[in-house]
Amino acid sequence: MEPTIDRTFIRRAIELADLNAVRVTLYQHTHDPEIAALPVAAQLDETGREVLVAKAVDWLCEHADPAMPAEPPEVELRALMDMATGGHMGDLEFESRRDLPAFKAFPWTVEWSDAKPDLPEGFQVAIIGSGFSGLAMAVQLELLGIPYVVLERRPDPGGTWSVNRYPDIRVDTISITYEYSFEKKFPWKEYFGRGAEVREYLEYISKKYGVFTHTRFERELTSATFDESRDLWVLELQTPDGVETVEANAIVNAVGTFANPNFPRFEGQEIFGGQILHPARWPADFDATGKRVAIIGNGSTGVQLLAPIAEDADQVHVFQRTPQWISPRDKYGKPVEPEIRWLVDNFPGYWNWWRYMAIASLFGTHGYLVADEEWKAQGGKFNPMNDKLRDDLTGYIKVQTGGRQDLVDRLIPEYAPFSRRPVVDNGWYKALTRDNVELVTDDIARLTPTGIETVDGTVREVDTIVTATGFEVAKYLWPARYSGRGGIELHEQWSVDGPRAYLGMMVPGFPNMFTLYGPNSQPLSGGTGLPIWYVIWSAYAARCLVTMLETGRSRVEVKQEAFTRYNTDLDETASNLLLLREEGAPDKNYYVNSEHRRLQVSAPWYGPEYHRMCTHVNWDDLELA
Repeated sequence: MEPTIDRTFIRRAIELADLNAVRVTLYQHTHDPEIAALPVAAQLDETGREVLVAKAVDWLCEHADPAMPAEPPEVELRALMDMATGGHMGDLEFESRRDLPAFKAFPWTVEWSDAKPDLPEGFQVAIIGSGFSGLAMAVQLELLGIPYVVLERRPDPGGTWSVNRYPDIRVDTISITYEYSFEKKFPWKEYFGRGAEVREYLEYISKKYGVFTHTRFERELTSATFDESRDLWVLELQTPDGVETVEANAIVNAVGTFANPNFPRFEGQEIFGGQILHPARWPADFDATGKRVAIIGNGSTGVQLLAPIAEDADQVHVFQRTPQWISPRDKYGKPVEPEIRWLVDNFPGYWNWWRYMAIASLFGTHGYLVADEEWKAQGGKFNPMNDKLRDDLTGYIKVQTGGRQDLVDRLIPEYAPFSRRPVVDNGWYKALTRDNVELVTDDIARLTPTGIETVDGTVREVDTIVTATGFEVAKYLWPARYSGRGGIELHEQWSVDGPRAYLGMMVPGFPNMFTLYGPNSQPLSGGTGLPIWYVIWSAYAARCLVTMLETGRSRVEVKQEAFTRYNTDLDETASNLLLLREEGAPDKNYYVNSEHRRLQVSAPWYGPEYHRMCTHVNWDDLELA
């Protein structure tokens, strides 16, 4: 039954909405000085709040419209962005954030300098993977009219979202930021979309933008060899019908960071008589009802799994090796209300500014990562901003566990917040207080035929062991074999000190090859949410290909000296950040390469600076031939 859209309904919508986004959207339409004079939502008193709500309701009663607004002129856009956050940004920040509201049809995408040139006969780009980054690259090539093929090892699009189907899997950043900027106002059912809905979204994108028909499913790359005589990549693929060969002028690896599950090995594993599961290989028919279950791991996946399994299982033992800082998210697990759906669809610009405000919470995260030595000398732990977060999260743990000291003492980490990937609470702490849930912090010694024995000699009888132990993130592009110029082997080159790339995307000796979400590519701070970066990285690869084609060249490659300089600077920058300091417990962090003791997953640069690097190609660092 459709709701009645009257003044009462509209007021409910505004009261449920992000009032910062409401304020900026309304001012964009009215330029009302009284609205401009209001502070950001957190500082609004009751009088100011009522002024904003009443004016927004009045305007919508007269002007509600499903149209998307045009992007404001640059000066106005910048002023609106400053109004949204209540601060003033510099030029570097503005350049990195100007497309976040996504007023343009295809923010960040690349176009030809002039008319599209004639392409070499048979020219084709091979994209490996049809997850978020692969689809972003494919849409970019669709817009340019460059022929491409997507090679996907699974029978459907979605990447890691197609593989992972465990209970309560969902995004842990709000859905309006975990989407492409070129697809406007997608009707998410929940504020934090569940895995099934994310898969539906990716299939929708694949089909809407023409990528699906260019995708060959059940094609797993086993080797890629660069043929120097023809400047072509020769790809060998394993298919249900045997080996298949594909040739491509360029290759874009879009297999992501979470492609290879980490399957732990325990003494006695071969004699355990129960079931051992990894979330990336979750059986569709698994039912925890009446079972005794062990969950090993308390990262994002282990946290998401506990509550739904505990509701059905007789007993759950949660094996925690390292405590995590686990934080709440407003409206996590909640459906998008009909009022908000109506507002998104009928308040022109609200979607844009809601999206911007949801991302803006990440702008200041660099402050968590840099030590304040003076503060530490005065008795602080790291810096004022990080220490306050520690205090807030410590208080949250105490509240969620009902003050149970036996839990609190084992749940509060010694390392500083923000040194590891933030984990979102979906009721994990509260689930630990259930009568049928036990938190175990003793190390696992071995498996027995019927359970798990810890180092103190205790044996816990279990039917099912869930190894929520994540992925082998240092195994980029594994296990396919890549042979570049002169027969150089990529994985041999990376064996020296771990996977490295220029901007996370290019490696010398491997022409016309790009990796999206490659080594050291995930922004650490001042960030904007990963799907935005998939588009940015895709645009970088496209700029390189466009210039190569427009200048009649057949190769583009990063120079060795540029690659070396970049990674030297990367290591030096990373060395000053929390993740590699004692306060960040680097030996317990998948962002850090444990073998080589260096930052592996993230880009250490301040977010807007890394954005500049990825959106302004430094042609002195590249070689066209």
